[in-house]
Amino acid sequence: MARLPRVVADLGGPDLGGQSDERVTFVWQWLRWTRWPLSRAIVAVAALTVVFDVITTWRDVNLGHLGVVPISPTLPIEIVLVVMVGWRRLGLDRTNLAAWHEFLAVGTAALLFGVIQYARHIGGLVEAMGLVLAALDEEIVYRLAILILVGAIAAKLSGRNWRNAEDWGVGPGLTAIVASGLVFTVLPGHLSQVSDTVHALPFAALGMVLGYAMLRTGALLPAVVVHALLNVATIAAFEGEMSALLRSMLAAVLLLSLVLGTVVAGRRLGIFRLVPVVEGVPAEA
Repeated sequence: MARLPRVVADLGGPDLGGQSDERVTFVWQWLRWTRWPLSRAIVAVAALTVVFDVITTWRDVNLGHLGVVPISPTLPIEIVLVVMVGWRRLGLDRTNLAAWHEFLAVGTAALLFGVIQYARHIGGLVEAMGLVLAALDEEIVYRLAILILVGAIAAKLSGRNWRNAEDWGVGPGLTAIVASGLVFTVLPGHLSQVSDTVHALPFAALGMVLGYAMLRTGALLPAVVVHALLNVATIAAFEGEMSALLRSMLAAVLLLSLVLGTVVAGRRLGIFRLVPVVEGVPAEA
């Protein structure tokens, strides 16, 4: 689990002839992943979502276009998955929205500005909304569904309780996050922008940071906002309306803000906090 600098409190135990005193070290620590109560049916729908979307994406099958943005045929299955997991478990309850409220307020305002500018100068409002819908689609498939599928399998194989993400532990959770980044990287639209391993790293990093934020707090909306902003900025850069340097700087700021927002939300939700650790201290010390 992630840790921050420690705070030490000496308990001042008596000197017992060479025996150690005790002191409490307070460590910033994540206590668990988010709570996603799972069932075999949910994992099966998650698997269907991933497989169907990957196949239709590679075969260029869609339900039409919003501007130049294809509409994924996986959307109906995604809706079923979201309903089965539950809106509250995906950060749409009052507590989670309050934990993310500054990030969502600023991020939504920035996204609204980006959509308006895109609609005016590049592709129109319909295409701009298509980029937002594409971000929502990819977050449900390549974050939520893959996290559930890979995390549950890894937890089962490691002998942990796979039925709730909070019980997965570090190994299965990190395995799911890495998988979400790797599968996201090998999508056709991303591979077309990749010429070598170095150029693949930004896509993998983006996927893993988005996956980390979602698996920590369960919140879907912050990841969608960041992803949609990056979609708008990327097309704007391709069209010459934004420099590649500015787009890269925006991506770095958005991802750093998402990580910091995850830490703040974790503290407010009580899953990232100071945990006391009792340590032995030699009497001579």
